[in-house]
Amino acid sequence: MKRKWKIILGSLVLVVIIIMTVFQVTKPLEAGLLSVKRESIAKTFKEEGIVRAKKESQVYSVYGGKITGVNVMEGDQVKHGDLLVSIDSQELHYQIQSLQAQMRSIEAQKGLQELTIDLETKKLLYEAGVLSKKEYEEAANTVNSDYYPALIAVVKEQINQFNYQLSQRNALSPVSGTVTNLAVKEGMVVTPGAALLSVVSGDTFNIEVYVLTEDASLIEPQMPVNLIQNNKGGNVAFSGVVDRIAPSAVEKLSTLGLIEQRLKVTIIPEIPKNLVLKPGYALDVEFTLGKAENQLVVPKTALFPYHTGDALWVVRNGTAIISSVKKGFENDRNVAISEGLEEGALVILNPKLAGLKEGKKIKAL
Repeated sequence: MKRKWKIILGSLVLVVIIIMTVFQVTKPLEAGLLSVKRESIAKTFKEEGIVRAKKESQVYSVYGGKITGVNVMEGDQVKHGDLLVSIDSQELHYQIQSLQAQMRSIEAQKGLQELTIDLETKKLLYEAGVLSKKEYEEAANTVNSDYYPALIAVVKEQINQFNYQLSQRNALSPVSGTVTNLAVKEGMVVTPGAALLSVVSGDTFNIEVYVLTEDASLIEPQMPVNLIQNNKGGNVAFSGVVDRIAPSAVEKLSTLGLIEQRLKVTIIPEIPKNLVLKPGYALDVEFTLGKAENQLVVPKTALFPYHTGDALWVVRNGTAIISSVKKGFENDRNVAISEGLEEGALVILNPKLAGLKEGKKIKAL
């Protein structure tokens, strides 16, 4: 009797296992699906651009020295000729005073010589036969010598040079506009040619972006670009056009610390109304290097190698089948399928999905 029940119980377990196995085999596999439609596909890349004022005048120190006064702040409005930065000039005043004293000394020596040598009296003595011709000529040559005038001319020229340095010592505004990039404070010591600040005039802006040389070869003047300003309230996209491409590359340090060769590209933006842009703002510049319209586009990750080409998992009549395809235009993420796919087809997005095989029932996630 016990043996009979064991047989019955074993049979029931076997039936359950068979039922569960059949259920698992016939259970549809859940998969992410894409309904393929025709759309455009573009090959693009982005770089960070910086807003620059079209009319920006950089102010430099002509001569070095200690900053004795900074008369402006960032954002101040200035007029042409306004005093921006004062640089210590006391040493120049001392040098000018020393040269002026030197010139007075030379003039005094010249006057003393003229008093000592009375040329008219010497002439009368020479004509009376008291003084020889040689003695008279020596006296005349001494009085008419260029020695003292030449010394005075040299000193005057040195005084003029120092006066010019004095007039160029302070930084004056070259144009009327707004002060930006103020880089100095009172008490700092600057070298000749140091950047002090900038003055921005007008409200016209350009976008400067540095592009890798391998990408820059595909960029041309008048090429349209897409500009994107990242705001907390949402990104603002607007158009621009390539204006200029620098003739030579410069070295730039990447975010990873690598030295890269890049070309500066200048963009003219079409700024929308009510969009605030100021010099120094950063925004994204999107370049389009190629575009194809009316294409059947799928993610590259949906493709997988098949025989000597590529294929997609496609769902037809609820089951998975392999469809060999031919690739067309592509970018970093997507690819256009030129052969082997129809509009409206359902493509399985994950070709490595566990349990996926031909004939498997598929259910959309």
